[in-house]
Amino acid sequence: MKKILFLTILFTILLAGCGLLGKPEALSLSGTKWRLVSYGGKIPLPGKDMTAIFEEKRVTGSASCNQYFGNYRIKGGQISLEGLGWTEMACLDPAGIMEQEQSVMAMLSDAASYVIQGNRLEISTSNGESLVFEKIISGE
Repeated sequence: MKKILFLTILFTILLAGCGLLGKPEALSLSGTKWRLVSYGGKIPLPGKDMTAIFEEKRVTGSASCNQYFGNYRIKGGQISLEGLGWTEMACLDPAGIMEQEQSVMAMLSDAASYVIQGNRLEISTSNGESLVFEKIISGE
């Protein structure tokens, strides 16, 4: 009996280690929508939401003034956003919105890792800065 229990536990550990039991749900971004709540320790300017919408290998969203789009790749807790592009409108209201947008887009371009805890997504850059998002629940 102990041998069967031991072999069952060992087999489960091996399957998990090989990734055969599937990826943890907490790491899945596909089909999720997020609103930025802080970037590099700063609070976004009020009035225009910054968002990130993740679909199968694609990310889109509002950078406050402009819309952006690109691809993303995930490997474990690592993430990279590639081929980011965005529209080129100029916005003056509120003051500082274009500088904020440039900062956030630069940080997204340098994304290195991510973690999801509950309704929060934290994307960290290669130099340790963080973008923190809250999940947008359907209907918001």
